[in-house]
Amino acid sequence: MRTLFAAYEKLMDVVYSLIRICIAAALVVMVVVTFVEVIRRYVFGLSFIWSEELVRFLLVATSFLGGAAAYRAKALALLDLVTSHLSQSIQKGIDIVVTIVIIALCVYLCMEGYAYSFSPQIANMYSTGLNLRMTYVYLTIPIGFTLIILFGIEHLAKSFLPAPAGKTEQLEEKEG
Repeated sequence: MRTLFAAYEKLMDVVYSLIRICIAAALVVMVVVTFVEVIRRYVFGLSFIWSEELVRFLLVATSFLGGAAAYRAKALALLDLVTSHLSQSIQKGIDIVVTIVIIALCVYLCMEGYAYSFSPQIANMYSTGLNLRMTYVYLTIPIGFTLIILFGIEHLAKSFLPAPAGKTEQLEEKEG
């Protein structure tokens, strides 16, 4: 079981790295397109019709991918005013329950998001500037929730599986 989890954890490391690369690339594209568009608009009085749309779509994509990456990195806001005063075992129990609720909510949002993305009113719609099928744009939302589910499963597995002997000693050294 430990080797299966180790393989899953390595896969999630790769997925996490790919997400970060995609977010970085999207941010670079957004900055460059916005900068060029500002110059074109104020200096030359010209504008690309697709630039605002591209930046908007990339902003949505980076929000959902970034949310998944932040969830894995434990970088989301956490209200631990009460739980920090509880025992470790109770904190672990609350963490498990919260993770299960997050996974359940994301499963529901994924199912609804995929159904909506492929619904006829969205599947037959194209963006005006990029002439891009809107299904692709809307798919970034359930993909982000799918990634949160995958990272949540990883988190649950870490909660239930005991840490390897080397990891426990390293954690004790860091705390001490």
